Amino acid sequence: MAALVVVPAVVFGLLASNRPAEPAVPDVFLYVNDLAQPPTLASEEFDSITALCQEVDYRTSAEIAVLVVNTTQPFGINAFAAKTFEANGIGKRGMDNGVLILISMDEQAWRIEVGYGLEGVLNDAKVGRIGRTELVPNLETGDVYTALYNTTLAVGQEIVDNYVPGPTPPRPSSLYAFDWVLFCAVFGVLILLGLVVVAVMKKRGHFSYGGTSSGTTSSSTTYTSTNIDLSSFSRRGDFGGGRSGGGGAGGRF
Repeated sequence: MAALVVVPAVVFGLLASNRPAEPAVPDVFLYVNDLAQPPTLASEEFDSITALCQEVDYRTSAEIAVLVVNTTQPFGINAFAAKTFEANGIGKRGMDNGVLILISMDEQAWRIEVGYGLEGVLNDAKVGRIGRTELVPNLETGDVYTALYNTTLAVGQEIVDNYVPGPTPPRPSSLYAFDWVLFCAVFGVLILLGLVVVAVMKKRGHFSYGGTSSGTTSSSTTYTSTNIDLSSFSRRGDFGGGRSGGGGAGGRF
């Protein structure tokens, strides 16, 4: 009887272990991701769309992700958009206020995926109209930048005009405010510790003035300055953990 239970379980386990892994969707970051080869956006075009997304995020806390790929296969663009949205958590956690603007170059397809929290502002009909008006005509002429910029602007304007956000977050990608009180406190403690160490070492005879004493060896210490690395402040960050309810629209160009 036990064998009748164990054998099927073992067989099922072997079949499951040999099952091919599901293809992965890409990691995307705040805010623009041009993963097509060759890339479709110049550096200044990338930056101008990023600035739009940053401003929407700053004003409303909503997160717009822009993604260009060569293909969405084997999923197809609708499933690919939903999986990418969920895997990367576009939108703030608990607010689900994210939007994914996706273009597949080889398939000549587009999709705008909307998070739960923005479905009242960006319903399917409105998103479809934006896509057909801003994305399709420009993509048909090969102008990817204008297509993405105008679409991001239209989506962002709808959010700014109609979305009631939560607390305004800090401006994205800005340097953290310098805390002078904390700095002075830490600096004062370090000076005090330094004075204590010097006093103790003088008392023990580790310091001498006006020459060297017999039996001691003079040594010199070389100090090298350390550059402060601020690269982490401008590094592209992750999205906030939002979810999509499958709302949005798509089509071909």
